[in-house]
Amino acid sequence: MIASLTLSAQVESEEPDNNKQENKISAIPFPDSIFKFNVKKPIAKRAGMFSAILPGLGQVYNKQYWKVGVVVAASGVVTGFMIFNTKKYNLYQQAYLGRIDNDPTTTDTFTNYQTSDIDLLRKTYRKYVEYTVIAGTVCYLINILDAFTAAHLKSFDMSKNISLRAAPFFDQRNQFGIKLSFAKK
Repeated sequence: MIASLTLSAQVESEEPDNNKQENKISAIPFPDSIFKFNVKKPIAKRAGMFSAILPGLGQVYNKQYWKVGVVVAASGVVTGFMIFNTKKYNLYQQAYLGRIDNDPTTTDTFTNYQTSDIDLLRKTYRKYVEYTVIAGTVCYLINILDAFTAAHLKSFDMSKNISLRAAPFFDQRNQFGIKLSFAKK
């Protein structure tokens, strides 16, 4: 938050003067940086850019703080699934490589599984990793789209005196049509 401070003081002089001067010391606020959060009407491109840089920052810029929790929760869930599925994939990948190499020095921890079973589990968890990457990308893009759209809708007129008007319309080729428009009463 940027605040400005204005101080004023009177200088007492020994000579009586009817024209007393006030010395004003004015602290000029710092010029706004690239993070312009103290705005009344947010700029949609800026909100989208902030969300692209750091998910949830565009929602803070739009002053929709409750959405930050949703963005953080979605990011946490996707990250958790990514870690879990990657660990499982690596585990089954190492077991599969150990089985097909026929190396007697490696210990086989999956003695009750056949090689085809380990291969199936490895492929399944690889598919899950790919699905998680897709879900993470979708969540990231939805985050950016939400910030961008919410900034646009901040300037949307929500007053009760808006009506839908229908009127006949003739275009340049003298074709008849109906023109629908929103107008204030």
